This record gives sequence, structure tokens and C-alpha cells, in this order.
Amino acid sequence: MLFKFPPGFLWGSSISSYQVEGGNIYSDWSFWEKENKLTPANEACRHYSLYPADFSLASDLGHNSLRLSLEWARICPEEGAFSQKEIRHYSDVIKELRNRGLAPILTLHHFTNPIWFSKKGGWLTSKSIDYFLAYVRKAGELFKSQVNYWIVFNEPVVYIYNGFIKGLWPPGYKCFKKAETALKNITKSYILAYKELKRICGRDDCKISIAKHIRIFSPCPHYNLGQNSPPCYLRNKIFNYSLIEMLLKAGTLDFLSLNYYCKEYDKFNFSLFGKECKENHHRERKNTLGWYIYPQGLYEILMRLKSYQLPIMITENGTSESEDKLYEDFLFKHLKAVALALKQGVKVTGYMWWSLLDNFEWDKGFSPRFGLLKVNYNDFKREIKPFSLFYKRICQNNGIDI
Repeated sequence: MLFKFPPGFLWGSSISSYQVEGGNIYSDWSFWEKENKLTPANEACRHYSLYPADFSLASDLGHNSLRLSLEWARICPEEGAFSQKEIRHYSDVIKELRNRGLAPILTLHHFTNPIWFSKKGGWLTSKSIDYFLAYVRKAGELFKSQVNYWIVFNEPVVYIYNGFIKGLWPPGYKCFKKAETALKNITKSYILAYKELKRICGRDDCKISIAKHIRIFSPCPHYNLGQNSPPCYLRNKIFNYSLIEMLLKAGTLDFLSLNYYCKEYDKFNFSLFGKECKENHHRERKNTLGWYIYPQGLYEILMRLKSYQLPIMITENGTSESEDKLYEDFLFKHLKAVALALKQGVKVTGYMWWSLLDNFEWDKGFSPRFGLLKVNYNDFKREIKPFSLFYKRICQNNGIDI
């Protein structure tokens, strides 16, 4: 039976600037790669110059929208200085999208910061708010007539966890107190950015949100006498929903931007949040990154988000696999979960696959392959993966057989 999605449903995919553009030498990630001898992004996918062809391919695949990000470090390579060259570049990027019938969903911060900003203390200083707002105002003035959907921050809790608690990402801290300070400043920045964008763009002409990564946390069932449930409860409450509820209370969310990938099993230890169970005794299939694939989880999360009474856009959902049939299976089962949620009255307005292109996956380098388009990193040629044609039919039909 063909299930039809709502009229005007947004179909597309997502990219982020640092992961695809290449040559982002003013970003803190570029400095971090050198300092820690990590796989460098270098030219990434060379999207900075190849974006017109990439957008044509997205249009050919039936997309009517695309989520992308600006690179703050490009636009503002020095404190108080805006690059006219990069402003023209991103203006051309947005125009190319719109000329191909692709509605831009614009992210302003996708994990990376200018090096000068980091050297001044980054998100640990209250001045960070002023620095960020100057950039937000510039972006708002540039694109107020061309962009309807704005995502101010991508996955701020993930950024804080990896950058300030685990120390895997810049600035490389392992300190809960610093993490708390940085998240507080990011939250303040978001609330003020929301108000500024509303002022610049007009209250009814722009929809603003924060992309929130939500994961299914499940108690490890092995050797579990109930002690594995409290860590999952705390992870779910604090990691998944506390920031959303804070911003809802502040009245600064126009829609919910959901990024969903996988399920995680957790178990008790003598820390507040327990620890992730990585033993191979769980039923769900794992992808090439070792993430447990759990399509039912997307339905469960959508039903939970329904209570917030806001439209929901799925801005990231995807996987890295070894076989094309596994990509198609992942896509079909997750879209079926979306369809079931829609049947239950959940207002889902769009679905973005992560990612349009195979790309640079941060500390994991280039090994993961999330793209609808395969990228040959030797000559940067694109190749349409077979499962992308399955997705194309869904986009064009605005429906799926379930």
C-alpha cells in the first residue's frame, strides 16, 4: 500500500561546510588536525568549487530541499573582519540552490569555530556570545530574503561532549565544569540569535531551531537486576531532552530539528551516567561504525516529541554500510517509521538523509561512507549509489509502499 506524505513535504539531504568544502584553513579543526596528527580534511570533497554540479545531482535525485551550513571561519577569518570574497561565495551557493528548486535549510554553526575565536577562549568566555551574534547578524542580513529555515547550532550537546568532556574534538578538554560553562554560553547565544534573526528576517518569515541529536538509550539486558536502568534514564533526560525543554520554555523554537542514527546499550558503573556496553551480545545489526541500527527508535522518538506540539523536521538520518542493500534497508525501515508516526498525528514536515556526499567524518577521517553520492577522493568524481535511486522514487512520488 502506498503511503502518501503530506503535501509540501521537504525531501532532501544534508551537508556541512567543513566536511565537504575543503581548504578551511582558518577553522579550529584545521589547527586541531595538525596539532594531533589526525587525518586532515585537506580538500575534503572539493565541494567549495564543485557545488553547482553537486546541487544538480541533488535535483536530479528528486530533492526539493537541501540542508547546508556556512563556515563561520571563512566568513569571519579575523576578529571583526568579514570576507567579501566568502560572502559572495555563499551568496552564489544559496542562489544556485534556489535556481535548482532546492529550498535551503541553513545551519550557522556545525561544530567548527574560527581559530581567532578559539584563541580568545572560545565558548568558555562570555565574550563568545557577542562574537557569535555579530556573525549571526551578518548572515541574517545577507540571506533574510532567501532562507526560510534556520538552524543556529548543530548538535551542541554532542559538540560539548566530544570537545569538553571526552577531549576528542577541539578544544580538547576533559572537564565537566568547562563543559557546563561552554553549554551555558552556547544556550545564551542561541536564545539571543533567535531573537536577532526574528528581528532581521521578520517573525513570520523565518523558522528557527537547533538541530538536536537524539539517541535511544537502552539498559543492557545482560546481568541486569535493574541497576542498568538509572544510567539510561539520566542519559535520556539530560542528553536527549533537557536542552529542548529549556528552549521551549524560553519560547525560542519554531520547529524541532531531529538528528537520529542509532540505539545505544548502557550499564551501571560507579559513575553517574554509567557506561556504554560494547560487548557483542545485542540483537540489533551494527553498521561499519559499530552503531546499533534500530529503526523503531525513530518512531519512538517522534511519538515522544509529539507532546511538544511543534512541527518536526528530520534533518539527519543515515548510515555507513558495506553493501548497497543495507543502505536501502535502513532507508526504507526508517521512512516506514516516519510514516507510522504521521499516521498517529505527528507533524513531520521533512526528511534529510545524511549525507548528500561521502565526506570527512571528523576524528574518523574518510572511512565512513554516508553519502547518496560516492566520492572518489583521488579525482573527486561523484557516482550515484544504487540506493539513491530508490530514495529518488520516494521523493518523486512523495510516498512509500508500506
